[in-house]
Amino acid sequence: MTLAPASFRSLGLSQPTLEALIQKGYDHPTPCQTETIPPAMKGQDLVVQSRTGTGKTAAFGIPLVEKVDLSIKGVQGVVLAPTRELAVQVAEELGDIGKGRGVRVAAIYGGDSMERQNDLLESGVQLIAGTPGRVLDHLRRGTLDLKNLKMFILDEADRMLDMGFAEEMQKIVAFVPEERQTLLFSATIPASIKHLIYNFLKEPQWLLLSEDKVYVTDVEHVYCIVPRMRKEQTLYDLLLWEEPTSAMVFCNTREETRQVHEFLQNRGLPSEMLSSDLSQSKRERVLKAYRDGKIKVLATTDVASRGIDVDDVSHVFIFSTPDSPEQYIHRAGRTGRIGKSGRAISLLSAHDIMNYNRLVKRYHIEVKELRPPSSDDVTRRTAERVLDLILKEREGSPDAIALADVLLSRDDRRHLVASLLEVWRDEKRKVVIPIEVDPEEAAAMAAEAAAEAAEKARPGRSYSGGRHGRRPGGGGRGRSGPPRRH
Repeated sequence: MTLAPASFRSLGLSQPTLEALIQKGYDHPTPCQTETIPPAMKGQDLVVQSRTGTGKTAAFGIPLVEKVDLSIKGVQGVVLAPTRELAVQVAEELGDIGKGRGVRVAAIYGGDSMERQNDLLESGVQLIAGTPGRVLDHLRRGTLDLKNLKMFILDEADRMLDMGFAEEMQKIVAFVPEERQTLLFSATIPASIKHLIYNFLKEPQWLLLSEDKVYVTDVEHVYCIVPRMRKEQTLYDLLLWEEPTSAMVFCNTREETRQVHEFLQNRGLPSEMLSSDLSQSKRERVLKAYRDGKIKVLATTDVASRGIDVDDVSHVFIFSTPDSPEQYIHRAGRTGRIGKSGRAISLLSAHDIMNYNRLVKRYHIEVKELRPPSSDDVTRRTAERVLDLILKEREGSPDAIALADVLLSRDDRRHLVASLLEVWRDEKRKVVIPIEVDPEEAAAMAAEAAAEAAEKARPGRSYSGGRHGRRPGGGGRGRSGPPRRH
């Protein structure tokens, strides 16, 4: 791999695009962008494997924006993504990169108003980022015309070509002109989809930029052996012990996500949940609050495992082991992005161990065992942090010290101190801003949910939501490296 050039200017980009990149704070291209942009600009079909957090969106977004013919008011580039959140994020990125040139971009996804999307398409947008189901709906209705299409891009291509999307992808390609440029991007490219790639690309150039280590190298991978019935309590203890700046907790099912979220909430730990059964407006509010730091812990299905950029996610907790090694890679890759370090902590019951062992061996991931902290350990560490916080906030005034002397002379002083700490902690929790809905928005959400339910119920309509995992079989407990079955 060649070294990254001094600036984006050496890649031959237009001045408006260069200025847009500077405004986004993109001073230097990543190695992924350095390797991808030149052949993409020349019209070469590409398969790009690069681990998460290496700037893949800009790697395809920059040539996509540069190739738009501004004299044509019609869709010239399509990016397909497996989730609504990723589609919205890609559209925002393309809009930022293309604003200097005046490129018009729209996000097309289920759960959003079809009428609004029709208006956007009729207005002459030039690039769209969307989910397969909604894009296919527009193609069938004739509200989306791809006669001017130049570039066709699959983001998270391993998901886009797996069994969940394969049928929709084949139907979409029937609407796509044969003369086009196609780019596939993913952190992982399983052998099971490699034969499908040639159905979409012509003589592609393969850029395997992280084939040796597809996982994020700045993430520490650890596991805790814990009985299934104590997983929620252990997660709560670890969150207090590790004190992450921001954390994601990944679950296999929507119901499990809800249970984890409610467990943490009931113990006073501010958290929110994200899954495919939430309305789109609710999902967007949750993600915004999480990005803004108003939510510290996000319990989620795999809807958040791909492409969702949130700065400074210090910890990923994998509450239930995923079925595939690739999905583990994407979950763990939410932390340690672009030069930052992170921790991926897996909670393993006896049933998880065999599957976890298979996952980490697939990509030669070095893992270590983490002993769960005891309740006494957590209590002592929490007490130390509370004491540090109180002492840093202010010094006791003479009046307060005199009052403290009186309180400490009482027989019930322990209960008094405990009550005062509860009052102080309750005041601290008020800093967290809950996600509230005003009456008008609640009505809009109800209408949106009804429309989405009707769309799911249409005959022959497939719906791409969160994955429902299966509890893997497993064995006993290991000591160092991946756990082994005894």
